[in-house]
Amino acid sequence: MNIIKNSVKHLKENRMTYVEHLVFAFGYGCGCIKAGFLLMIHSIIPALYPRTGSKLITKLGRSFTMHKKNIANK
Repeated sequence: MNIIKNSVKHLKENRMTYVEHLVFAFGYGCGCIKAGFLLMIHSIIPALYPRTGSKLITKLGRSFTMHKKNIANK
């Protein structure tokens, strides 16, 4: 399994350049970390961020869905 060939294939399948993919994936990673952090705070103090974690996860999921639809329409 060649990591470079697989990476190039993944970029082509997602119709993204390396930099576009880097920004996209890094942004989602940061969003997931943020959601996870807020959920951990919520687990300790339930009154804090009662819906923030689920809202962020829902937003990330919708954004991924829209990205896939945009790929299909290109």
